[in-house]
Amino acid sequence: MSHTSTILDDQNFLKSVSRRIYRTSPLPHGKFKHHSLQRIPLARLMLYRIESDPFIVRRFDEHIADDSIFDFFIHTHLEGSAEIVQGEAEFTLEPGALAVVAGGTPYSIDYKQKGSRLILRVPHQVFHERVLGRQMCEFAARIYTGSGLPRIVISLLESLSREADKLSETEQYTVAESLLELISFLCRSQNGLNGVHQGSAQAARMCKILCFLEENYSDHELTPAKVASANAISLRHLHNLFRQSDMTVCKWIWDRRLKSAREDLIDPSMSNKTISDIAYGKGFNDSAHFSRAFRGKFGISPSALRNKMREQQEQLAS
Repeated sequence: MSHTSTILDDQNFLKSVSRRIYRTSPLPHGKFKHHSLQRIPLARLMLYRIESDPFIVRRFDEHIADDSIFDFFIHTHLEGSAEIVQGEAEFTLEPGALAVVAGGTPYSIDYKQKGSRLILRVPHQVFHERVLGRQMCEFAARIYTGSGLPRIVISLLESLSREADKLSETEQYTVAESLLELISFLCRSQNGLNGVHQGSAQAARMCKILCFLEENYSDHELTPAKVASANAISLRHLHNLFRQSDMTVCKWIWDRRLKSAREDLIDPSMSNKTISDIAYGKGFNDSAHFSRAFRGKFGISPSALRNKMREQQEQLAS
């Protein structure tokens, strides 16, 4: 997670803000002094939390030609509102609503009040595969309101903006998959896009695979081929599903085992188990290999972590 906070004046506003996410031409509403941007990675997705004084941001054809960014951005406001114009679409985004804006099409967003907002960035390829079903169609800005699914997505984004730094890489991947499934269903159901059943079936299949992995990651004989066979899909299809979020099946299994082992090592009720027993119980066959992988993942050896936790417990007890 990274955070950028800038105290600005009108003269350096354009230079400081125009490239923070991608190329734009910002225009402040009068005196402009504050723009704070927090970057929160979620596998291949990126969540931004932004606070700023009022301003207008415009993205023109020359910006798109310059940076070649065609990603999609899901906007929601925590405080304040914005008027969004893209193509023939024009609407006001207020707290409690979601808007999808295509980064590869010119637009303008007028942030009229000092406010706080969240923006989820979805790579162009992922959006087309998971939401549009690889259809070649225009997708200008759209707004989603209501107390159902839009509010659920907003609540999840708010929670992630506070807690995402506590997630492991595997957990980031799982959360990103859930977000993509929700966004896909929201966009498809409310816009009548073709291929709804195909996209929903793929999302459901991925959820089933993740549930299977969660239940079986400690199986010593678990392999991608076994995962594919258990879920009645080809090995190639399994790898393609994971590739969409820049994760491999083996890495998911490996990271999940390491995280689970770490949880046992810091659990006082597991202190009677040896490190080798814990490693074996999580699917590792070689304790030395486990220790090297653990240190590479968490920056500390299993034995050093356990000793550190024991010292902390003794200090609390004294």
